[in-house]
Parts: sequence; C-alpha cells; structure tokens
Amino acid sequence: MSNLEKPYAVLNQGRLCVLLTGILWSLAGVFIKSLELHPLTIVFYRSLFASLFFFLFVRGRGWTISVPLLVSVVSYTAAISFFVWSNKLTTAANAIVLQYTAPVFVFLFVRLLFHETISKPDLRTLILGMVGVGIIYGGSAGQPDSAGVMMAALSGLLFSVYMTNLRFLRGVDPGYLTLVNNLVCWLTLLPLVHSQLALSLREGLALAVMGVVQLGIPYFLFSKGLETISLQEASLIVLIEPVLNPIWVALVVGEVPSVATLIGGGMILLGLGFRYIWLLARG
Repeated sequence: MSNLEKPYAVLNQGRLCVLLTGILWSLAGVFIKSLELHPLTIVFYRSLFASLFFFLFVRGRGWTISVPLLVSVVSYTAAISFFVWSNKLTTAANAIVLQYTAPVFVFLFVRLLFHETISKPDLRTLILGMVGVGIIYGGSAGQPDSAGVMMAALSGLLFSVYMTNLRFLRGVDPGYLTLVNNLVCWLTLLPLVHSQLALSLREGLALAVMGVVQLGIPYFLFSKGLETISLQEASLIVLIEPVLNPIWVALVVGEVPSVATLIGGGMILLGLGFRYIWLLARG
C-alpha cells in the first residue's frame, strides 16, 4: 500500500514517531558536552544501558553470527566511539554535521559493491557534500580542534560502512542487531575503560537516560515509523537532528558554531535535502 492509499492519521502517526526520533537523537551533543568523563567511558555506559534496554525485547530469540554481523559490530563500535570523542575535541556542530556525510559515502560504496549507477541527483549530493566537508576542514586547519574534525569525518565514513553493510543483514531482526552491536561495543571497550568507570549519581542517571532515551527509544520509534511511511520520507524527517543538535548545545552549553561550520554544514544538508526531496517527488 502506497502512502497515498493510507489514512492521513496513520501516516501522521508514523511521521510523528520519526520526528521524535530525530529530536531525541539530537540531544547527544548536550549529554556529551555536559559530562566530564572520558569519551570512551561515555560510549561504554551508553551502549551498556542501550543493550540492557533492547535485551528486554529480544531475549529468548536465537543467537546467530556471520561475517556481515562482525562487520556491523566493528563499524558500529568504531563509529560511535569516534563520534563521541569528536564531540569532546571539536564543536557539537562540527561533529554532527560531518557525521551526516555518511549517506554521501553510501552512494559510493553501493556503486562499488553492487554496481548500481550513481544518478545525477546522487552526484550533485556527492559534490555538495564534499565541498561542505572541505569548507569545515578549511575552517579548522591549524586550529586546536582539527583532530576532532578528523574524528567526526571518520565517524561519518564508518557509519556509511555500517549502513551499507545492512544490505547483507536484511534477514536479521533490527532489535537483535541493535542489541548485539551495543553488547559487543561495551564488552570491547571494557578493558580500555575498566579503571575509569567510577560515576557520581548524577553522571550515572545522565548516562542511563542517554543510553535508553537518547539511543534505545529513538531506535524503537524509528522502526515503528517505518511501518507506515517510506524510508525516503523518514530519512528526510530525521535531517532535523543535525539542525537541532548544535542549537541545543548552544542553548545549554553556550557553544556557538563557527562560520565555516554553518556554511559547510548548510551545503551538506542542502545536498541531502535535495536528494531526498527528489526521491519523494519520484515516489
């Protein structure tokens, strides 16, 4: 059944779920900037609480392992680790905008791995995205946060590997996949952060909320939303995340994005926005 054949109430319910997903995801920068903890400690506890949350939904199901699943856990662990670390070294705006270059890299990987032609809209998105990344890099050249910018860009690249790899995991339950990704993530990081696990009550509560509310519940809402609206429309709606993320950080933490980030980020979002609008127009 196409979107045109579905009742508006059903469509709007799906859109609301995805909109809430983007809003909750956008809170990451505020949590990370507000916690005086090592980046990997934040990643560890975030994934620990997320895995506990998803365990409630997928326990009792068969556990499987495969090469694509291994690629998934490795790329996921590395991507979220670099993202949180980049938030500690550069502005939240740089981190989230550069992470949203992931869909751009996906176009290239799909072309290389599955030999799918890159359309003109895709090519324009690639060009605008790379120009935007170049502007942000240029604005950080020689600055103390250049390492953070590099980590943010690497996070986007790794997330594109994660998303492309999902093509090989179509038969795997999303809840199980999320559980395994987060379970392996905190188990992998445990030897690295075992001496830095002490938390105050405030930090523990913040990390629990971050793991469940900012990560677990949004994934659930996103899956529910995709039951009634298309992935293309959902991808367009969650573009609210890179827009809201630096706004929350500016309001709560007082961190203002640089001019280069605003210009470069605007070009990246413009390219992605036109891409998804074109997809919706076709559908």
